[in-house]
Amino acid sequence: MDRIRTSRTVVRTVALAACLTAGAVACTDRSSSITSALPPAPLGVAPSASQVLRGEVDDSGTVTFTSLPSNASGTFAPGIDANIYGRQNVDVHVYATAATVVTQSSSKTWTMLIGLRNLESYPIGSSQGGATPTDTSGIYLGFINGPTVTKTSGSCSSPCTMSITGYDGTGNFTAGGQPYVYWRQRLAAHQSVAGADTVTKRRQVQFTSPKAVTNFVFYMMVDADWPPPNQTSWTVSYMAATDSFPDSTAGVSGGHAKPAWKQAAQSPYRLGSESWSTSAFGIGASGTKGYYLFRRDSLSSTSDAFMQVNMSVNGNPTNPEIVFGFLDGTRMVAVGLTSNQLAFVSYGGTTPSAQVVGTPATYASGTHTFTLHKYKADSAVVQVDGTRTLVALYKNLPSSPSQSFTFTSGPTEFFGAGSVTGSSNTKWMSVSYGIGTTHP
Repeated sequence: MDRIRTSRTVVRTVALAACLTAGAVACTDRSSSITSALPPAPLGVAPSASQVLRGEVDDSGTVTFTSLPSNASGTFAPGIDANIYGRQNVDVHVYATAATVVTQSSSKTWTMLIGLRNLESYPIGSSQGGATPTDTSGIYLGFINGPTVTKTSGSCSSPCTMSITGYDGTGNFTAGGQPYVYWRQRLAAHQSVAGADTVTKRRQVQFTSPKAVTNFVFYMMVDADWPPPNQTSWTVSYMAATDSFPDSTAGVSGGHAKPAWKQAAQSPYRLGSESWSTSAFGIGASGTKGYYLFRRDSLSSTSDAFMQVNMSVNGNPTNPEIVFGFLDGTRMVAVGLTSNQLAFVSYGGTTPSAQVVGTPATYASGTHTFTLHKYKADSAVVQVDGTRTLVALYKNLPSSPSQSFTFTSGPTEFFGAGSVTGSSNTKWMSVSYGIGTTHP
Protein backbone atom coordinates (compact mmCIF):
# COMPACT_ATOMS: atom_id res chain seq x y z
CA MET A 1 0.00 0.00 0.00
CA ASP A 2 0.88 3.57 -0.30
CA ARG A 3 3.38 5.36 1.87
CA ILE A 4 2.11 8.92 1.54
CA ARG A 5 3.29 10.69 4.67
CA THR A 6 1.24 8.38 6.86
CA SER A 7 1.74 6.83 10.28
CA ARG A 8 1.75 3.34 8.85
CA THR A 9 3.69 1.06 11.16
CA VAL A 10 5.24 -1.18 8.58
CA VAL A 11 8.79 -0.32 7.62
CA ARG A 12 9.79 -0.55 4.01
CA THR A 13 12.08 -3.06 2.47
CA VAL A 14 14.84 -1.31 0.60
CA ALA A 15 17.35 -2.91 -1.74
CA LEU A 16 18.56 -3.27 -5.28
CA ALA A 17 21.15 -5.56 -6.89
CA ALA A 18 22.19 -6.43 -10.43
CA CYS A 19 23.07 -9.68 -12.11
CA LEU A 20 26.72 -9.57 -13.18
CA THR A 21 27.11 -9.95 -16.89
CA ALA A 22 30.85 -10.46 -17.27
CA GLY A 23 31.95 -14.04 -16.72
CA ALA A 24 28.64 -15.13 -15.22
CA VAL A 25 25.53 -16.93 -16.39
CA ALA A 26 22.63 -14.53 -16.91
CA CYS A 27 20.04 -14.50 -14.15
CA THR A 28 16.59 -15.89 -14.86
CA ASP A 29 13.36 -15.40 -12.97
CA ARG A 30 12.68 -17.96 -10.28
CA SER A 31 16.31 -19.01 -10.55
CA SER A 32 17.56 -21.70 -8.21
CA SER A 33 20.98 -20.07 -8.07
CA ILE A 34 20.05 -18.07 -4.96
CA THR A 35 19.12 -20.65 -2.38
CA SER A 36 19.99 -19.17 0.99
CA ALA A 37 20.03 -15.94 2.94
CA LEU A 38 20.83 -14.76 6.41
CA PRO A 39 17.82 -14.78 8.76
CA PRO A 40 15.89 -11.51 8.78
CA ALA A 41 16.27 -9.07 11.62
CA PRO A 42 13.52 -9.18 14.28
CA LEU A 43 10.48 -7.13 13.27
CA GLY A 44 10.78 -3.53 14.36
CA VAL A 45 14.50 -3.72 15.06
CA ALA A 46 16.42 -1.38 12.78
CA PRO A 47 19.61 -3.07 11.54
CA SER A 48 22.85 -1.15 11.76
CA ALA A 49 23.69 -1.74 8.10
CA SER A 50 22.82 0.84 5.47
CA GLN A 51 19.33 0.41 4.04
CA VAL A 52 19.21 2.50 0.85
CA LEU A 53 21.28 1.36 -2.10
CA ARG A 54 22.82 3.55 -4.73
CA GLY A 55 22.59 2.15 -8.25
CA GLU A 56 25.07 3.18 -10.92
CA VAL A 57 24.92 2.46 -14.64
CA ASP A 58 27.83 3.05 -17.03
CA ASP A 59 28.06 3.41 -20.79
CA SER A 60 28.53 -0.32 -21.34
CA GLY A 61 25.27 -1.04 -19.52
CA THR A 62 26.92 -2.49 -16.43
CA VAL A 63 24.81 -1.94 -13.33
CA THR A 64 26.47 -1.83 -9.92
CA PHE A 65 25.26 -0.96 -6.45
CA THR A 66 26.84 0.28 -3.25
CA SER A 67 25.27 0.81 0.15
CA LEU A 68 24.20 4.26 1.18
CA PRO A 69 26.02 5.16 4.44
CA SER A 70 23.59 5.28 7.34
CA ASN A 71 24.58 8.86 8.17
CA ALA A 72 24.17 10.11 4.61
CA SER A 73 20.46 9.79 3.94
CA GLY A 74 20.00 13.54 3.87
CA THR A 75 22.87 13.90 1.43
CA PHE A 76 22.10 11.18 -1.08
CA ALA A 77 18.40 10.46 -0.72
CA PRO A 78 16.44 13.34 0.83
CA GLY A 79 13.54 12.21 2.96
CA ILE A 80 14.80 8.65 3.39
CA ASP A 81 15.67 7.25 6.78
CA ALA A 82 18.74 5.07 6.26
CA ASN A 83 17.53 2.71 8.99
CA ILE A 84 14.55 1.50 6.98
CA TYR A 85 14.13 -2.24 7.47
CA GLY A 86 15.29 -4.23 4.48
CA ARG A 87 18.62 -5.59 3.35
CA GLN A 88 19.67 -7.01 0.02
CA ASN A 89 20.03 -10.81 0.23
CA VAL A 90 18.65 -10.77 3.77
CA ASP A 91 15.10 -9.41 3.52
CA VAL A 92 14.73 -9.18 -0.24
CA HIS A 93 16.72 -9.93 -3.37
CA VAL A 94 16.23 -7.50 -6.26
CA TYR A 95 18.06 -8.23 -9.49
CA ALA A 96 18.46 -6.61 -12.90
CA THR A 97 19.73 -7.52 -16.31
CA ALA A 98 22.50 -5.47 -17.84
CA ALA A 99 21.13 -2.29 -19.36
CA THR A 100 20.98 -2.11 -23.14
CA VAL A 101 22.07 1.25 -24.52
CA VAL A 102 20.67 2.67 -27.77
CA THR A 103 22.32 5.83 -29.05
CA GLN A 104 20.38 8.33 -31.14
CA SER A 105 21.67 11.50 -32.82
CA SER A 106 21.69 13.51 -29.60
CA SER A 107 20.42 11.17 -26.87
CA LYS A 108 20.67 7.71 -25.36
CA THR A 109 18.04 5.29 -24.13
CA TRP A 110 18.98 2.88 -21.35
CA THR A 111 16.74 -0.16 -20.82
CA MET A 112 16.92 -2.80 -18.08
CA LEU A 113 14.66 -5.54 -16.72
CA ILE A 114 14.20 -5.82 -12.95
CA GLY A 115 12.92 -8.69 -10.80
CA LEU A 116 12.43 -9.37 -7.10
CA ARG A 117 12.47 -12.29 -4.66
CA ASN A 118 11.03 -12.34 -1.14
CA LEU A 119 13.44 -13.51 1.56
CA GLU A 120 11.12 -12.93 4.52
CA SER A 121 9.69 -15.83 6.52
CA TYR A 122 6.15 -14.65 5.64
CA PRO A 123 4.40 -13.60 2.40
CA ILE A 124 4.62 -10.06 1.05
CA GLY A 125 2.35 -8.16 -1.33
CA SER A 126 -0.93 -8.48 0.58
CA SER A 127 -2.35 -7.34 3.90
CA GLN A 128 -4.33 -10.57 4.14
CA GLY A 129 -3.25 -13.80 5.74
CA GLY A 130 -4.14 -17.28 4.54
CA ALA A 131 -3.17 -19.14 1.42
CA THR A 132 -5.74 -17.52 -0.92
CA PRO A 133 -6.37 -13.85 -0.07
CA THR A 134 -9.24 -12.11 -1.88
CA ASP A 135 -7.00 -9.30 -3.04
CA THR A 136 -3.35 -8.55 -3.68
CA SER A 137 -1.91 -5.11 -3.03
CA GLY A 138 1.25 -6.08 -4.87
CA ILE A 139 4.87 -4.98 -4.72
CA TYR A 140 6.19 -1.58 -5.75
CA LEU A 141 9.76 -0.69 -6.61
CA GLY A 142 9.88 3.10 -6.44
CA PHE A 143 12.47 5.49 -7.85
CA ILE A 144 12.91 7.83 -4.91
CA ASN A 145 15.84 9.91 -6.17
CA GLY A 146 17.52 10.47 -9.55
CA PRO A 147 18.52 9.51 -12.15
CA THR A 148 21.45 11.91 -11.83
CA VAL A 149 24.31 12.29 -14.29
CA THR A 150 27.73 11.57 -12.75
CA LYS A 151 30.02 11.44 -15.77
CA THR A 152 30.05 12.53 -19.40
CA SER A 153 32.27 12.04 -22.43
CA GLY A 154 32.84 15.36 -24.11
CA SER A 155 30.41 18.25 -23.87
CA CYS A 156 26.84 17.77 -22.71
CA SER A 157 23.87 19.88 -23.65
CA SER A 158 22.75 22.29 -20.98
CA PRO A 159 21.22 21.32 -18.69
CA CYS A 160 22.94 17.95 -18.61
CA THR A 161 20.02 16.08 -17.07
CA MET A 162 18.20 12.82 -17.67
CA SER A 163 14.87 11.25 -16.82
CA ILE A 164 13.13 7.94 -16.31
CA THR A 165 10.83 7.44 -19.27
CA GLY A 166 9.63 3.84 -18.97
CA TYR A 167 7.80 2.70 -15.82
CA ASP A 168 4.40 1.45 -14.66
CA GLY A 169 2.97 4.40 -12.78
CA THR A 170 3.54 7.18 -10.27
CA GLY A 171 2.91 7.33 -6.55
CA ASN A 172 4.12 8.75 -3.28
CA PHE A 173 6.99 7.00 -1.54
CA THR A 174 8.93 9.93 -0.07
CA ALA A 175 7.46 12.68 -2.27
CA GLY A 176 4.67 13.10 -4.80
CA GLY A 177 4.67 11.72 -8.32
CA GLN A 178 7.57 9.29 -8.01
CA PRO A 179 7.82 6.63 -10.75
CA TYR A 180 7.64 2.95 -9.92
CA VAL A 181 7.48 -0.52 -11.40
CA TYR A 182 4.83 -2.80 -10.01
CA TRP A 183 4.04 -6.50 -9.66
CA ARG A 184 0.46 -7.39 -8.88
CA GLN A 185 1.61 -10.48 -7.04
CA ARG A 186 1.63 -11.88 -3.56
CA LEU A 187 4.97 -13.59 -3.05
CA ALA A 188 5.18 -16.60 -0.77
CA ALA A 189 7.47 -16.78 2.23
CA HIS A 190 11.12 -17.46 1.40
CA GLN A 191 11.73 -20.94 0.06
CA SER A 192 14.93 -22.96 -0.09
CA VAL A 193 14.70 -22.96 -3.89
CA ALA A 194 13.34 -19.92 -5.68
CA GLY A 195 9.76 -20.40 -6.84
CA ALA A 196 6.56 -18.85 -5.53
CA ASP A 197 8.68 -16.38 -3.54
CA THR A 198 9.90 -14.78 -6.80
CA VAL A 199 8.10 -12.56 -9.30
CA THR A 200 7.06 -14.37 -12.45
CA LYS A 201 8.14 -11.61 -14.82
CA ARG A 202 10.71 -8.85 -14.74
CA ARG A 203 9.53 -5.27 -15.23
CA GLN A 204 11.11 -3.00 -17.81
CA VAL A 205 12.63 0.35 -16.84
CA GLN A 206 13.93 2.96 -19.30
CA PHE A 207 16.06 6.07 -18.83
CA THR A 208 16.77 8.82 -21.36
CA SER A 209 19.90 10.96 -21.31
CA PRO A 210 21.94 13.30 -23.54
CA LYS A 211 24.32 11.44 -25.84
CA ALA A 212 27.42 12.51 -23.86
CA VAL A 213 26.30 10.84 -20.60
CA THR A 214 28.35 7.78 -19.67
CA ASN A 215 27.39 7.24 -16.00
CA PHE A 216 24.38 7.97 -13.81
CA VAL A 217 23.00 7.04 -10.41
CA PHE A 218 19.56 6.53 -8.87
CA TYR A 219 17.98 5.31 -5.63
CA MET A 220 15.18 2.79 -5.25
CA MET A 221 12.81 1.57 -2.57
CA VAL A 222 10.77 -1.63 -2.26
CA ASP A 223 7.25 -1.19 -0.87
CA ALA A 224 5.14 -4.26 -0.02
CA ASP A 225 2.46 -5.09 2.53
CA TRP A 226 2.81 -7.84 5.09
CA PRO A 227 -0.01 -9.92 6.61
CA PRO A 228 -0.78 -9.86 10.32
CA PRO A 229 0.80 -10.31 12.83
CA ASN A 230 3.89 -9.00 11.02
CA GLN A 231 2.00 -5.80 10.26
CA THR A 232 -0.93 -4.50 12.29
CA SER A 233 -2.12 -1.42 10.39
CA TRP A 234 -2.26 -0.46 6.73
CA THR A 235 -2.90 2.85 4.99
CA VAL A 236 -3.77 3.48 1.35
CA SER A 237 -3.86 6.94 -0.19
CA TYR A 238 -4.77 8.25 -3.61
CA MET A 239 -3.95 11.88 -4.44
CA ALA A 240 -5.04 13.28 -7.81
CA ALA A 241 -2.41 16.03 -7.73
CA THR A 242 0.46 13.54 -7.82
CA ASP A 243 -1.11 10.32 -9.14
CA SER A 244 -2.91 9.47 -12.35
CA PHE A 245 -6.24 7.61 -12.66
CA PRO A 246 -6.82 5.45 -9.56
CA ASP A 247 -7.79 2.42 -11.66
CA SER A 248 -5.21 0.56 -13.69
CA THR A 249 -7.25 0.39 -16.90
CA ALA A 250 -7.54 4.11 -17.56
CA GLY A 251 -4.73 4.01 -20.12
CA VAL A 252 -3.00 7.28 -19.31
CA SER A 253 0.63 7.93 -20.14
CA GLY A 254 2.89 6.42 -17.52
CA GLY A 255 0.40 3.80 -16.38
CA HIS A 256 -1.76 4.12 -13.31
CA ALA A 257 -1.64 5.58 -9.87
CA LYS A 258 -0.49 3.74 -6.79
CA PRO A 259 -2.26 1.79 -5.44
CA ALA A 260 -4.61 0.45 -8.13
CA TRP A 261 -8.37 0.38 -7.55
CA LYS A 262 -10.87 -1.76 -9.47
CA GLN A 263 -13.91 -0.50 -11.38
CA ALA A 264 -17.43 -1.60 -10.59
CA ALA A 265 -20.68 -0.61 -12.29
CA GLN A 266 -23.84 -0.57 -10.23
CA SER A 267 -25.81 -3.39 -11.86
CA PRO A 268 -28.17 -3.32 -13.70
CA TYR A 269 -27.19 0.22 -14.62
CA ARG A 270 -24.50 1.25 -17.09
CA LEU A 271 -20.98 2.35 -16.27
CA GLY A 272 -20.58 6.08 -15.75
CA SER A 273 -17.61 8.18 -16.78
CA GLU A 274 -14.27 9.13 -15.30
CA SER A 275 -11.83 11.96 -15.99
CA TRP A 276 -8.57 13.08 -14.49
CA SER A 277 -6.43 16.17 -14.22
CA THR A 278 -3.67 17.11 -11.83
CA SER A 279 -6.28 18.81 -9.66
CA ALA A 280 -8.97 16.15 -9.33
CA PHE A 281 -10.32 12.76 -10.35
CA GLY A 282 -13.82 13.21 -11.73
CA ILE A 283 -16.75 10.78 -11.71
CA GLY A 284 -19.79 11.50 -13.86
CA ALA A 285 -23.08 9.75 -13.13
CA SER A 286 -26.22 10.55 -15.13
CA GLY A 287 -28.95 8.77 -17.07
CA THR A 288 -29.06 5.67 -14.84
CA LYS A 289 -25.30 5.31 -14.83
CA GLY A 290 -23.07 4.61 -11.86
CA TYR A 291 -19.35 4.42 -11.30
CA TYR A 292 -17.55 2.94 -8.31
CA LEU A 293 -13.98 2.07 -7.45
CA PHE A 294 -13.10 -0.52 -4.85
CA ARG A 295 -10.27 -2.43 -3.15
CA ARG A 296 -10.11 -5.36 -0.75
CA ASP A 297 -8.00 -5.54 2.40
CA SER A 298 -7.96 -7.25 5.81
CA LEU A 299 -11.09 -5.58 7.16
CA SER A 300 -13.49 -7.21 9.64
CA SER A 301 -16.15 -6.26 12.15
CA THR A 302 -13.47 -6.12 14.84
CA SER A 303 -11.20 -3.83 12.82
CA ASP A 304 -10.61 -0.18 13.51
CA ALA A 305 -10.69 1.75 10.26
CA PHE A 306 -11.02 5.19 8.70
CA MET A 307 -11.68 6.66 5.28
CA GLN A 308 -10.99 10.29 4.42
CA VAL A 309 -11.97 11.99 1.17
CA ASN A 310 -11.42 15.54 -0.03
CA MET A 311 -14.05 16.18 -2.69
CA SER A 312 -16.86 18.32 -4.04
CA VAL A 313 -20.33 17.48 -5.35
CA ASN A 314 -22.03 19.11 -8.32
CA GLY A 315 -25.39 18.15 -9.80
CA ASN A 316 -28.84 17.42 -8.44
CA PRO A 317 -29.04 14.00 -6.80
CA THR A 318 -31.96 13.88 -4.37
CA ASN A 319 -30.90 10.62 -2.76
CA PRO A 320 -27.46 10.17 -1.18
CA GLU A 321 -26.04 8.09 -4.02
CA ILE A 322 -22.52 9.53 -3.87
CA VAL A 323 -20.94 7.16 -1.39
CA PHE A 324 -17.71 6.14 0.27
CA GLY A 325 -16.93 3.69 3.04
CA PHE A 326 -16.57 0.04 3.96
CA LEU A 327 -18.15 -3.35 3.77
CA ASP A 328 -16.48 -5.20 6.64
CA GLY A 329 -18.06 -8.59 6.02
CA THR A 330 -20.80 -7.95 8.58
CA ARG A 331 -22.04 -4.37 8.19
CA MET A 332 -22.02 -1.58 5.65
CA VAL A 333 -20.24 1.42 7.17
CA ALA A 334 -20.72 4.00 4.46
CA VAL A 335 -21.60 7.66 3.97
CA GLY A 336 -23.92 8.89 1.24
CA LEU A 337 -23.99 12.46 -0.05
CA THR A 338 -26.34 14.69 -1.97
CA SER A 339 -25.35 18.25 -2.89
CA ASN A 340 -26.08 19.48 0.64
CA GLN A 341 -26.82 16.48 2.90
CA LEU A 342 -25.00 13.45 4.18
CA ALA A 343 -26.09 10.32 6.02
CA PHE A 344 -25.14 6.76 6.79
CA VAL A 345 -26.64 4.66 3.99
CA SER A 346 -27.63 1.17 3.00
CA TYR A 347 -28.42 -0.53 -0.30
CA GLY A 348 -31.10 -3.14 -0.91
CA GLY A 349 -34.18 -4.09 -2.80
CA THR A 350 -34.37 -4.28 -6.57
CA THR A 351 -32.98 -0.86 -7.48
CA PRO A 352 -29.50 0.43 -6.68
CA SER A 353 -30.63 3.47 -4.76
CA ALA A 354 -29.10 4.43 -1.44
CA GLN A 355 -31.38 4.41 1.61
CA VAL A 356 -30.79 6.76 4.53
CA VAL A 357 -29.95 5.21 7.90
CA GLY A 358 -30.73 7.51 10.81
CA THR A 359 -31.11 11.26 10.46
CA PRO A 360 -29.25 13.12 7.71
CA ALA A 361 -27.05 16.13 8.45
CA THR A 362 -26.46 19.16 6.27
CA TYR A 363 -23.26 20.68 4.96
CA ALA A 364 -22.45 23.70 2.81
CA SER A 365 -21.69 23.41 -0.88
CA GLY A 366 -18.10 23.45 -2.04
CA THR A 367 -15.04 21.29 -1.43
CA HIS A 368 -14.81 19.56 1.94
CA THR A 369 -12.83 16.90 3.77
CA PHE A 370 -15.09 14.09 4.96
CA THR A 371 -13.67 11.58 7.45
CA LEU A 372 -15.39 8.34 8.40
CA HIS A 373 -14.12 6.68 11.60
CA LYS A 374 -15.01 3.04 12.36
CA TYR A 375 -14.43 2.00 15.96
CA LYS A 376 -14.41 -1.79 15.69
CA ALA A 377 -17.95 -3.15 16.30
CA ASP A 378 -18.83 -0.25 18.60
CA SER A 379 -19.69 2.83 16.56
CA ALA A 380 -18.99 5.00 13.53
CA VAL A 381 -18.42 8.76 13.40
CA VAL A 382 -18.33 11.18 10.46
CA GLN A 383 -16.50 14.50 10.53
CA VAL A 384 -16.80 17.31 7.99
CA ASP A 385 -13.71 19.50 7.93
CA GLY A 386 -12.86 18.23 11.40
CA THR A 387 -16.31 18.86 12.90
CA ARG A 388 -18.20 15.86 14.25
CA THR A 389 -21.38 15.63 12.16
CA LEU A 390 -22.81 12.07 12.27
CA VAL A 391 -22.69 9.28 14.86
CA ALA A 392 -24.15 5.76 14.71
CA LEU A 393 -23.89 2.64 16.82
CA TYR A 394 -22.36 -0.20 14.85
CA LYS A 395 -25.31 -2.50 15.65
CA ASN A 396 -27.68 -0.01 14.01
CA LEU A 397 -25.80 0.08 10.72
CA PRO A 398 -27.13 -2.09 7.88
CA SER A 399 -25.95 -5.57 7.08
CA SER A 400 -23.85 -6.06 3.97
CA PRO A 401 -26.18 -5.16 1.10
CA SER A 402 -28.36 -7.65 -0.71
CA GLN A 403 -28.19 -5.55 -3.88
CA SER A 404 -25.85 -7.24 -6.36
CA PHE A 405 -22.91 -4.89 -6.47
CA THR A 406 -20.01 -6.51 -8.25
CA PHE A 407 -17.82 -5.88 -5.23
CA THR A 408 -19.94 -7.26 -2.36
CA SER A 409 -18.39 -10.71 -2.12
CA GLY A 410 -16.01 -9.77 0.68
CA PRO A 411 -14.60 -6.98 2.84
CA THR A 412 -14.31 -3.94 0.60
CA GLU A 413 -13.30 -0.28 0.62
CA PHE A 414 -15.07 1.79 -2.04
CA PHE A 415 -16.10 5.20 -3.33
CA GLY A 416 -18.15 6.43 -6.27
CA ALA A 417 -21.48 7.75 -7.47
CA GLY A 418 -24.83 6.61 -8.89
CA SER A 419 -27.59 8.44 -10.76
CA VAL A 420 -30.98 6.91 -9.99
CA THR A 421 -32.58 10.16 -8.79
CA GLY A 422 -30.40 12.79 -10.43
CA SER A 423 -27.11 13.44 -12.15
CA SER A 424 -23.86 14.20 -10.36
CA ASN A 425 -20.35 15.25 -11.25
CA THR A 426 -18.03 14.68 -8.32
CA LYS A 427 -14.44 15.83 -8.04
CA TRP A 428 -12.20 13.73 -5.77
CA MET A 429 -8.95 15.43 -4.84
CA SER A 430 -7.84 12.65 -2.51
CA VAL A 431 -9.08 9.37 -1.06
CA SER A 432 -7.32 7.53 1.74
CA TYR A 433 -8.23 4.77 4.15
CA GLY A 434 -6.58 2.93 6.98
CA ILE A 435 -7.17 -0.43 8.67
CA GLY A 436 -6.03 -1.07 12.21
CA THR A 437 -6.25 2.64 13.01
CA THR A 438 -9.18 5.07 13.34
CA HIS A 439 -7.44 8.29 12.26
CA PRO A 440 -5.19 9.42 9.40
